[in-house]
Amino acid sequence: MADDAATPEPDQPDPARGLEPGPARGLEPDPALEGEGEPGPEPAPGPEPAPGPEPAPGPEPAPPTRGPAAWLRQNRSLALGLGCVALCGVIGLDVYFIVKSDAKRTALGGAKGAEAPSVALPPTPAAPAPAASAAPSELGRDDSGGEVLDYESDDGEPTPSKPAAAPKHFESVQQAAVESCTTASVDGLSRQIIAQARCIRPNAFVPLPSRPNLVVASQVFPYLELEARNQLLKAVDAHPKAKMTINSALRTVAQQYLVWRWSATKRCGVPLATPPGESNHEIGTALDIAEASSWRAALEAQNFRWLGASDRVHFDYKGRSSAGRGGTDVLAFQKLWNKNHPTDKIAEDGRYSPATEQRLKQSPADGFKLGPSCKPGPK
Repeated sequence: MADDAATPEPDQPDPARGLEPGPARGLEPDPALEGEGEPGPEPAPGPEPAPGPEPAPGPEPAPPTRGPAAWLRQNRSLALGLGCVALCGVIGLDVYFIVKSDAKRTALGGAKGAEAPSVALPPTPAAPAPAASAAPSELGRDDSGGEVLDYESDDGEPTPSKPAAAPKHFESVQQAAVESCTTASVDGLSRQIIAQARCIRPNAFVPLPSRPNLVVASQVFPYLELEARNQLLKAVDAHPKAKMTINSALRTVAQQYLVWRWSATKRCGVPLATPPGESNHEIGTALDIAEASSWRAALEAQNFRWLGASDRVHFDYKGRSSAGRGGTDVLAFQKLWNKNHPTDKIAEDGRYSPATEQRLKQSPADGFKLGPSCKPGPK
């Protein structure tokens, strides 16, 4: 009986375990406890779904529609077209201006060619040329009526480091000697002296006619004494394939004064020069030739003498007509001075005296108001 009392009934809860009463075997599974314990059998795999058609790609997302980059992407063809039109327009404008500029240069070149100064030495406004009836021959015109040689190339004078500017006006020959480095600074007065000298002695200064192989530098007066000119042309014509460049021929007393002063003051690159009144350039019997060594034999055959190592480009004519002749340019200046200064006259003797030099320095570089005349003045 004691064993029966100690055994609890099956339907009563065990206070020691705290479990609800229930059957010991064959209990229904608690849903909360599903999945615990050993795994159950895996479900059989079902049939795989048949592959369907891939979805068609949709349209790309539209780029942003704002800003120049977006506009260029959306309107690429239009932008290329506008760029081509702009480029063609620029090219067209360039071609137009190039053609217009060439046409203008051509027109200017033609005008210059038509108006280019010739060796005819037209008078300056301050010094009208003597009338044709009064002068033995027109200044700058060949006695035979032929065309006189034109100026070409450089003049052999000191070349300035800067581009040549417009000719400067000098009040006097003395100012030109101090401030200039070109004999062109007394061009106006020199032209008057040449014209007056040709009235005094027509054969003293005779113009050189043109030759295909003869070049006279700019600012050089292409005049020689008559016989010297004729002998020079014989040498030139005997060698038609050889070029002769004359860098100095006739030089007036005004030009010689400038060169002499530049030499004395060590200016303008002139190492040595003869005083005025003593240079053979003033009487039209001297030449400076660039190709001196090439022409030496031909000129010596025509009675020209090479000056030598002291002046390698210089030749003097030693013919009969050069003997005892000189001072024509000085005499011409003296006549011009007296004509314009009746109360301050100087001797008209062709000598380069101190009185003549003093008046020459005061003379206007552009020429006197009263120019040359072949008519004898009042005594």
